[in-house]
Amino acid sequence: MSLIRFVSLAILSTAALGHVDARAASADATMARAEGEVLHADDVDAIRDLAEGYGAARVVELDNGDPAIVGEINGTDYQLFFLECDNGENCGALNFYAVWDVPTVSVGALNVWNRTAPFNKAYLTEQNRPVIEMNLPAKGGFQREQLDYVFEQWTIALAEFARTVIGGAP
Repeated sequence: MSLIRFVSLAILSTAALGHVDARAASADATMARAEGEVLHADDVDAIRDLAEGYGAARVVELDNGDPAIVGEINGTDYQLFFLECDNGENCGALNFYAVWDVPTVSVGALNVWNRTAPFNKAYLTEQNRPVIEMNLPAKGGFQREQLDYVFEQWTIALAEFARTVIGGAP
């Protein structure tokens, strides 16, 4: 191979690598922006997309016009309600909610849960069905990675509640 051809190939290879490096850097910058992106409770589709990373999720509209996400994580159904909304917009909080249809759960088990799981609350409905909830204030929004962390915690809470509270039900 001639020296000129070798230098030409080296220059082309370096340029190609530079192009790949530039594209990779651009992709990294886009990902960093997405991770640092501030989401608001009005970003229902973006929140649903994040929820889909944990299982099935779809947006529904409630009778009052507010949005909600109906989902399933590891076999457990849940709802994500958008609270304090003005005609389905400008929502002030998110409410993660799951209810189980089991015959009976010990109030003592719920009390232990409430003492040891500070970010969740558990109670019995009027029909004695156990519920777990987690609220997230949304004023000012939250970064995508913060909401992702909340979904991770919700996933853990659903599994632990099912194991420790529901699993002890007769």
